[in-house]
Amino acid sequence: MKKKAPAACNVPAICAAGFLLAAALGAQEGSIVAKDAWARVPLPSQNDIAVFLVLENHTGEKRTIVSVSSDAASSGEIHEMIMQRAVMKMVPVARVTVGAHGKKSFDPNDLHIMLFGLKKKPSVGDTITLTLKMDDGTSVPVTATFRKYASN
Repeated sequence: MKKKAPAACNVPAICAAGFLLAAALGAQEGSIVAKDAWARVPLPSQNDIAVFLVLENHTGEKRTIVSVSSDAASSGEIHEMIMQRAVMKMVPVARVTVGAHGKKSFDPNDLHIMLFGLKKKPSVGDTITLTLKMDDGTSVPVTATFRKYASN
């Protein structure tokens, strides 16, 4: 009759699984991560888009976005919506800071990223890639998925 191996024999497998999980979770530690990025498919007459996302700072220090670029557009800027004389107005913002271990949301009618001069008209489900350049010299890649515009 064969004896069953004691449960302790599974310890290496359990340790390996734990190590893989810790590595996956730790991949974000010490970095800036863009999540839930999306953009509306522009109307036929439009050649510019707004990109929305959540930026998470997994570092112990504040980080500041200093520029935006995309190979799919002529230029990129950060904008915010402000109320001026009872009219909502979009204005450029030079920099946006995300606090240590903080989040910054880029939403419709608030902070958002503008890409000007799209080189190709996107369709629903297409993606666009952009890069956020940070004050410490690092770059944050962002891939946004196009959604249907409410009036399309």
